[in-house]
Amino acid sequence: MKHTNKFDLDLKFGQKHENILQKAIEGQIECKADRLVVKYGNVYVEIESRGKPSGIMVSTAKFYAICLVVEKRTNNVWVLIPTKILKKLMKSYPIKAGGDNWTSKGHIIPKEDLLNLKI
Repeated sequence: MKHTNKFDLDLKFGQKHENILQKAIEGQIECKADRLVVKYGNVYVEIESRGKPSGIMVSTAKFYAICLVVEKRTNNVWVLIPTKILKKLMKSYPIKAGGDNWTSKGHIIPKEDLLNLKI
């Protein structure tokens, strides 16, 4: 089998996706940190607060970045997911009360399902 150098093609492919990520980071991303993920193993995606749509339901961000916070760790794991895909995924999980004084509603998504998302 003859070896071919596809570095130039791989470089273009990599740069294309670097540019997509850069655009996401430049204002088209919603960042959320979940400090209870270690205790419960789930991520809470808010959809309503005090009777009004909130969180992902009113976000205009193209991407969601969810930080899986582990206390006392300086480098936590982040999950970057297109908002459209997260909205589709969350419909498979129950809506539960949460947030400050339990005045919010949101979907409870197991962290493993975010980390092992089938594409």
